[in-house]
Amino acid sequence: MNITSVNLNLLVALVALLEERSVTRAARRAGVTQPAMSNSLAQLRVLLNDPLFVRRAHGLEPTPRALELSEPLQQGLRLLGHVLEPPSFDPATAERRFVIETSDYVEFVLMPPLLRALAKQAPHVRVEVRPWGLHEVPPSLARSESDLMIGFYDNLPPRHQARIVFEDEYVCIVRSQHPRIKKRLTLERYLELEHVLVSQRSDAPGSVDRALEKQGKRRRVAARVSHFLMVPMLIARTDFIAAINRRVAEAFAKPLGLRILEPPLTLPRGRTGQVWHDQLNSDPAHQWFRALVERVCAEL
Repeated sequence: MNITSVNLNLLVALVALLEERSVTRAARRAGVTQPAMSNSLAQLRVLLNDPLFVRRAHGLEPTPRALELSEPLQQGLRLLGHVLEPPSFDPATAERRFVIETSDYVEFVLMPPLLRALAKQAPHVRVEVRPWGLHEVPPSLARSESDLMIGFYDNLPPRHQARIVFEDEYVCIVRSQHPRIKKRLTLERYLELEHVLVSQRSDAPGSVDRALEKQGKRRRVAARVSHFLMVPMLIARTDFIAAINRRVAEAFAKPLGLRILEPPLTLPRGRTGQVWHDQLNSDPAHQWFRALVERVCAEL
């Protein structure tokens, strides 16, 4: 039999008839009129080439063919009902992996508290972090190769969603015994020094460069590195200077003997967002995970 030609409502009617053994009660149970249920029974008899029920004094008596169909039909409809139910996600029992693309800065700031939260709320959920240091949205989101990008981005591609999850401010760091910096850092002195810039592209200006350009000024970039966490190590062993996120600067200042200075020019706050593709927007597991990221970031 070609299942595509079968009206599934007839199967629901057959199950109701098998359980109620009465056209009237089966109609009431299915939410249809008695004539509509009688019509369904007539169609079922033609479809299955069997009378299915014989009328007796006590009600309808199913034929052997009807009894043979009873259990498989009930199981099949239950299974179909489960398949068609809206998807759900229980973090306490779910086994799921989330792939995040992010920079070492976000990994340093976010991953410890995020993993602590996961251990408490979703012990079987795993996170895989992949490096992404560009200030743009990775194409892997659209290809379903990753779930989230958490970091900096200049433009949001079509069919992507985003939310800002936390902000940070820039500070300047130098080694504590820097010979050319006394109590405060002036813009004149700042421009005389050699700078470290975090960038994955040799031609990409940083936030400092864009701010200086508005004043018609330029700085001397002595080194470009690809990782934020490399910067404090370089500064501790050279006379370079760097503008870096305060959370990183404060974490390394005491262990490495660094001075934290206020920048001598106004710099924009670093805004970190999480970005995902539209195809995951309504997924319950993904919704839960994005909400968890936001809650963790709110406590930073």
